[in-house]
Amino acid sequence: MENPRNFFQRHWKLILITTGIALLAYILLFRQLGGLTGAYSTQELASQTQASSLHDIYSNPVNAPYKLLVWTGLKLGHHSLLITRIAAAAIAVGVATLFYWVAVHWYSKRVALLSSILFIGSSGFLHIGRYGTALILQMATLLLIACVLLYRRARRETPVTYLIVVLLALCLYVPGIFWFELLGLALLHKHIWRLFNRLGWLHGVAILTLGIGITIPILWASIQNPAVLREILALPAHVPTVASLWQQAKELGGAIVYRGYYSPEFWLYGSPLLNTAEMTLFLAGVFVLIQTPRLRKDHYIVGAMLVSIALILLGGSATIAMLIPLMYLVIAGGIYYLLDQWLTIFPRNPIARGLGVGLICITASFSAYYHVQAYYVAWPQAPETEQVYTIKS
Repeated sequence: MENPRNFFQRHWKLILITTGIALLAYILLFRQLGGLTGAYSTQELASQTQASSLHDIYSNPVNAPYKLLVWTGLKLGHHSLLITRIAAAAIAVGVATLFYWVAVHWYSKRVALLSSILFIGSSGFLHIGRYGTALILQMATLLLIACVLLYRRARRETPVTYLIVVLLALCLYVPGIFWFELLGLALLHKHIWRLFNRLGWLHGVAILTLGIGITIPILWASIQNPAVLREILALPAHVPTVASLWQQAKELGGAIVYRGYYSPEFWLYGSPLLNTAEMTLFLAGVFVLIQTPRLRKDHYIVGAMLVSIALILLGGSATIAMLIPLMYLVIAGGIYYLLDQWLTIFPRNPIARGLGVGLICITASFSAYYHVQAYYVAWPQAPETEQVYTIKS
């Protein structure tokens, strides 16, 4: 075991920046959490009702990690609907911290900091992270990437493997995540097979038993009720027509770059997910992904985005929440590319280097400021928002 003091001395910058990112997320997510809209929505009321007892959670364990948090709050005496938002915001703080951790190990500390500011300050993250439902869990697409990075950096293979299995098993309670795990299995099946060979049959049996044991409630509920299985797989009740798929595709594309038509419960009606600066960085990130040589992580991020889009278009239980962290990871790639190109052109000129980095920092700051203003000022005053937030706690 490494001495904690030595660990802090070697990683103090990373620890301080990570703590700062978590603190910033906490401030943005918990500020005016109960009073911004003045009331609650029917979906938030449903979230509280579905988590009111362990029996209800066991009967329908979809999104069980979120429901258990709400149930815990209720048992501690917090019967206000605010508890649904507190549970979502608490998970969102973890998502923000995880995003930075993934970005810093994928790119660099500078890129991770800038992209995390964009992600945490984005309308998509604020709306879903402060919305009193389990939608925030669909950002678990980020956790799957983190598991791979964690394993590659682990010094002790066996305990980290057990931890990853627990996390992956819990993710299966989230609608649509099954397909992302299947994608990861397809890309990494040779590595996984070699891992089990190294661990030996005893650990292999224990790991499989642990994973199956954690997923027993959702497996049993899926057998008892096909609707639960359909929700977990994020499949629609009826096969969509070509016309409906095309309409969904137009709405999704518009929601990202032009005009959003999603529910005003978690969206500023009419506003796009990305502003002009973010869209430029996203396109730069896409350029990075399609360059050769392509790495396995690039294959996964492209595949995961395609899976997200497909599930959203089908119109099941999957939402744009699962696509948002993936898009901002691509934006992080765009920041990396632009900084790399600029610093390559000006490798030794400190003024030029500082100017390039400063412009990116200013762009990120203004972009985040725009989204924060849109969320805290424009959204609660929009007539569409006032129509859906009518329930007094």
